[in-house]
Amino acid sequence: MNAGPLPLTYDECRARFRWAAGASGLPVEAHPIEVRGPHGQELTVDVVHVGSRRPRRALTVLSGVHGVEGFVNSQLQVDLLERLDPESLPDDVAVVLVHAVNPWGMAWWRRQNESNVDLNRNWQRDDVDPIHNDAYDELHPLACPDTPTLPSVDDLMVQALELVERHGLAWVRDAITIGQYRHPDGLHYGGARTEASNRILEQVVAEHLGGVERSLALDLHTGHGPSGEITLLSDDPEGTDQDRFLRRHLGADRVLATVDNPDASTGAKSGQIASGFGRLLGTATHHATSVEFGTTPDEQQLAATYLESWVDRHGDRADPEHARVVWDYRCCFTPPDPGWAATCRTGGAALLDAALQAVVTWDG
Repeated sequence: MNAGPLPLTYDECRARFRWAAGASGLPVEAHPIEVRGPHGQELTVDVVHVGSRRPRRALTVLSGVHGVEGFVNSQLQVDLLERLDPESLPDDVAVVLVHAVNPWGMAWWRRQNESNVDLNRNWQRDDVDPIHNDAYDELHPLACPDTPTLPSVDDLMVQALELVERHGLAWVRDAITIGQYRHPDGLHYGGARTEASNRILEQVVAEHLGGVERSLALDLHTGHGPSGEITLLSDDPEGTDQDRFLRRHLGADRVLATVDNPDASTGAKSGQIASGFGRLLGTATHHATSVEFGTTPDEQQLAATYLESWVDRHGDRADPEHARVVWDYRCCFTPPDPGWAATCRTGGAALLDAALQAVVTWDG
């Protein structure tokens, strides 16, 4: 595995991904979106299909659903392409790599897409009437203030602690993170319609996973958990088939059920992509997990998100103070630490290899 520095731009990530596919003799299927990058460049969701064209068993690996988180996860896809021998796969197995699901977010260093939509709260939005997050309505003026200058993080923390004292930590956590559908300029907005990237993913599932009987999807993220550690978020309760599968094949100590689990450090979320694939796969057995590579403490991420959201709504990225906010935000999700990157690449490679082995041996 090449131990060079991580790419820090969408363009370099896409170039490396396409080069690795070409070196393995694999075509790249490019799906452009309408909006452009910061230099006017085309933005695409890229797909590489390895193995059987009509698989019975399939592993799907997504990167860049939350754009700013996508850089180490793009590299993990490149690393997998460089060590995966397509001829070694059984005749009925495929690996489908979807690179930069949110290319605009990767290019602009934002979690959200070009419409301020969190794609991982938006899956099949046209077909789903979500449960509204009433708690977020109370939080929104605090989380997204309309101040003339950068707001005070200290004021945010004081008021957030007051809400914790009034409602409890779980209430505040869920209000912020589970997704909301009333405030288009707010945090974790799930959108009013299915966004272009998720429409592309629906097409990818139909074309590359049609007829599959057993499907495993890994959606790669950064942020949640201790620095460098891997957490596998599952929106199936403990003891279910998915929970047992993930624990048996990917590490029992890594799996965190977010449903019916009072000890979960994050709540269940609406509009999730990887688990949502199952609704398109008919009778197939489908398991999914959001793979989190831990970065910085939650308080640091909250403060960085608070300021970056203000810059997006009211600021100017050419302003040095505002540019620093954007850089600090990016560093929360891709720390400028070679040791962190090396740990994630080593652990991530082992995880992807274990996931592929689980699919290859998945007969019962």
